[in-house]
Amino acid sequence: LAVAWGHDYSPFYQSRGENANSGQVVKPHLGSVLDSCVPAFVSVCVASKLVEAFQNNVFEHDHFNGILESLQFWTLPTVCCVVSASAYAPEHGSTAIMAAGVASGGCVGSVLSGLLAGWLVAWLVGRALFVCIRLNVPATMTNIVVAGGVGTIVSLALHLSGISSLLATFTGFIRSVVRMSSLPFMSNGSIDCFEVKEVPPGLGFIFGCIFIYGSKVGWYHSIFLPVILIEMERGEASIWGAVDECTLVLVCAGISASNILPSLFVSSSSKSSSTADVDISLRALRINLLCGDFIEAAYPFMERSSIINMFAYLAGGVATEILYHRQPTSVLGSAYLPIVMSLWLSKEPARAVAASTAAFAISFLGGILGNATNTSKKGHERATKKSQ
Repeated sequence: LAVAWGHDYSPFYQSRGENANSGQVVKPHLGSVLDSCVPAFVSVCVASKLVEAFQNNVFEHDHFNGILESLQFWTLPTVCCVVSASAYAPEHGSTAIMAAGVASGGCVGSVLSGLLAGWLVAWLVGRALFVCIRLNVPATMTNIVVAGGVGTIVSLALHLSGISSLLATFTGFIRSVVRMSSLPFMSNGSIDCFEVKEVPPGLGFIFGCIFIYGSKVGWYHSIFLPVILIEMERGEASIWGAVDECTLVLVCAGISASNILPSLFVSSSSKSSSTADVDISLRALRINLLCGDFIEAAYPFMERSSIINMFAYLAGGVATEILYHRQPTSVLGSAYLPIVMSLWLSKEPARAVAASTAAFAISFLGGILGNATNTSKKGHERATKKSQ
């Protein structure tokens, strides 16, 4: 086509998408690609829990071991590889997808390796296709070389070089630190790890407050969610997912419930909350408890009242302190599931329920006090205006 039009062509030109006139190449960050795989991570987590439940309580069969191994070591790296290749080489369609599927064979147990393999596939398929065209390779053989050959080369390169194993070790290290099961330290010029027997008191409270603050300033999708997904790499739930559920989802649910409560007992002429506030709070409460992850609904109320904001931080801190009080690995969860299912993922449901209840109850109390204070201020202002 380039020859027919009299233009130069090179496979090294990058697709510019919709912003071609701006000169900016539209390519997502690897973190964004990882974030887009959330549905697969949550589904694998639930599936793994179901398989374990069947294996332990219903059937005792070695066949389940194969299913678990597939879910925990193969499924998510494959998904990440395919999504990464599709994101970075959308113009190659099914060819890039097939190459990524083959390449994922060298990414066992590592979602970061899957992302890297997908990126390498996307980088190579266009160049391999260009070489085949210039060498007058027939179409069928070109498809085999590009879709099969590129995927095989990437798979072997990552596996034989040890990059996949290195990335799997790195993500395992992140899980250990996040779950406070072991921490690194320097010893004789090398890095060793020591087992954490007890989390220092107050550390969970501080982290809970940081989590709420970070969600307001843009840290969630850039830091928190990627770490949550790395935690879930082996088909497990996440301690940061449980923190997410308590500090964001249930805090929002508590604030929303506090906005709804007055409308149930007070006449419409004297309600402290506007109809719009009640409507958005009803929707937020329903979504947060039944679906999860509708936390933005609480932010306007937190900004409107310093009392609600303070109690929200207090709720998140107390709930996270309960989660990190002992053995955080026993209270893993997810904010992308109904609250009942998130609690079901925990190995210690009683402590997970305690943390969730604390998050909801404290934020609910803060909402009641904040709304009452705002109503009192409005009444005082109206009385002052009338007297003037």
